Amino acid sequence: MPTDFTAPPTFTTLNETRIAPLFDAGAITLEATPGLIDEELFPDELAAIGRAVPKRRAEFGTARVCARRALEALGVAAGSLAPNADRSPRWPEGVVGSISHTARYCAVVVARSNVLCSVGLDAEVDRELETGIVNMICTPDERRVLAERGRPLRDAIVYFSAKEAFYKCQYPLTRTFLDFKDVELDVSFETGHFRARLRKTLQPPVPALEQVQGRFLRDNGLILSAFELRT
Repeated sequence: MPTDFTAPPTFTTLNETRIAPLFDAGAITLEATPGLIDEELFPDELAAIGRAVPKRRAEFGTARVCARRALEALGVAAGSLAPNADRSPRWPEGVVGSISHTARYCAVVVARSNVLCSVGLDAEVDRELETGIVNMICTPDERRVLAERGRPLRDAIVYFSAKEAFYKCQYPLTRTFLDFKDVELDVSFETGHFRARLRKTLQPPVPALEQVQGRFLRDNGLILSAFELRT
């Protein structure tokens, strides 16, 4: 796709996505290659991106159109999905969802809130991180595991992506900002599963977040990570 993002976005078929295996039944997933699609956005959505560069406009707009298509598959009337003041997505009542985009990739998951009470999705380019970044995102125990694997800079991206997905899952329930080290992960690189444990006490506590299991996969240069909480 051209680097100026002027080509229209290309969409997958609903649920025929790379991220579909990361979620259980009841979730609707859609992926796309971002492209400028301003003509399909609502005025307040356009206002939210203002004078953003084409890359940002393409990712933001494609994500909103993806989300509307996924919501329609749920039977939910899909209007504007302008972000909240804290930049989190504003979902219709009775719906939970998560959006992620990275280099020329955009993905959305939505579900009815009587099936899932929260979801979190993250997509990252599968890359080696610098030592300083690894030290910033990983706890000492996590760094020990990475060192034992012999690929600390190569595999730390899994922790980065998983913690981003966990943050997106917990935030609608807690409205709490977390640092990377407020969460510790047990990762099974062999099975593509991880378990998240909070190292920060939430007020009020959210028991469902004390031990949360998620999934990840490495696919065609991407790390895709997901958490879901069932009702």
